[in-house]
Amino acid sequence: MMHEFESLRPALAYLAANEIGLIENAYEFSRSAHEGQFRKSGEPYISHPLAVAGLLASWHLDTQTVRGPAARCGGRHAGDGR
Repeated sequence: MMHEFESLRPALAYLAANEIGLIENAYEFSRSAHEGQFRKSGEPYISHPLAVAGLLASWHLDTQTVRGPAARCGGRHAGDGR
């Protein structure tokens, strides 16, 4: 699986360019905040929020909902209970 924003872009085609930009900004913030962190599986930490955003986009949900997984994980660490 590709763990880059570009892998999500086709699923976002239903959104306006400025909305895609908001989602990309949330992704970049989260990716940089978790640079060098990996899941127990060995995948980059960002892999799960990216997969969830892709699922939400496949349902054509609104921008705030799709960007939520990446926006929420920017300052969190796995297992911190928040």
